[in-house]
Amino acid sequence: MNKSTSYGVSPVKARFFYFCMLFFGIVALITVAVNLLLGFAFYLNYKWLGLAAATFGLAWLARRATRLDIVHRVGVYLFAFVMLPLGWLSSSGLVSPSITYSFLVLLMINYLISGRERLIVNMLFIVLNLVLIALFYYRPQLFTAMTAREQFLDWMANVPLVLTALAVALTQFERAYERERMRNEDKARELEELSVTDYLTGLFNRLRLEEALRAAESGYARTGSPYSLLLLDIDHFKPYNDYYGHVAGDGCLKQVAEAIRRSLERDSDIAFRYGGEEFLVLIQYTDCAGACTVAERIRTAVEELAIPHQTSPTAPVLTVSIGVACSDSRVHKPDTQRDGGRLLSAVDSALYRAKSKGRNRIVVYEPSEVVS
Repeated sequence: MNKSTSYGVSPVKARFFYFCMLFFGIVALITVAVNLLLGFAFYLNYKWLGLAAATFGLAWLARRATRLDIVHRVGVYLFAFVMLPLGWLSSSGLVSPSITYSFLVLLMINYLISGRERLIVNMLFIVLNLVLIALFYYRPQLFTAMTAREQFLDWMANVPLVLTALAVALTQFERAYERERMRNEDKARELEELSVTDYLTGLFNRLRLEEALRAAESGYARTGSPYSLLLLDIDHFKPYNDYYGHVAGDGCLKQVAEAIRRSLERDSDIAFRYGGEEFLVLIQYTDCAGACTVAERIRTAVEELAIPHQTSPTAPVLTVSIGVACSDSRVHKPDTQRDGGRLLSAVDSALYRAKSKGRNRIVVYEPSEVVS
């Protein structure tokens, strides 16, 4: 059977129905064997042989039919409204273990049928059980008389089977629930990852940047642990895009993003696509000297890509300009609010100076600059 079954029947439900049919069929055959060993009249086995034939037939259909929803519905109706009443009437009624099978049938109804149909079938099944109980009280002669010994053996044989089946079913439900819960959690994580990831470069986007900046600033405010920002801009990217085309431009962005990613040697350093041809890197637990080392490593890595850029007045290959700003007293003055926004303004100012000085260079934010 394929993992995805037809007409909305889940693989878990398909397995549950299949093993229910096998269980009832095996129970029926065991009962026939016990009855023969105990010397009971053979006519008492007719219902069990019929049950075995029906259940094994449904199990066979459950493996081969394309309309599993119909097979499941037939199985539920057969057990609820044919096999169970016949089991009651061909036994000693309320003093026999036949009533215990009502719990298994009720489980099948509520797991295999849904919607309004489930509500109706539940009501009819409850009414049917009440009718059988009333018949036992008002028409006891309709039921098969059994000796105390026969009743004892009947209970001893059937109760362990029913309880075992219930335990196995509930265990399978719990495992299926856990598997589904884990799948949903994995999907939620994937969706969350997609929501904070730039689809083109695979780097984090600005939504994730806001969270990372808040965390870095919180750590800096509590412990004084420094962090730095690098803001990169691909030099003369618009002329590159116009000359080489948008497909080449997208490829260029991907290569630069990969060069940035390779240049970051620590898991705590995070790269983001800031917008257009701009990238931002959060360098944590590092002073300005360390941040400049990372910036130079990135600048060199991009230049060594040797991506031709014939329209660039800066260099014959693609280059980047990088601004650097650090979370020290030069940006976070005692009388000003400490937040990532000020550092973003500072690093943007540093990038502007790098571009105005001729590009393909690194400029660190100077304390004399005004940060709005």
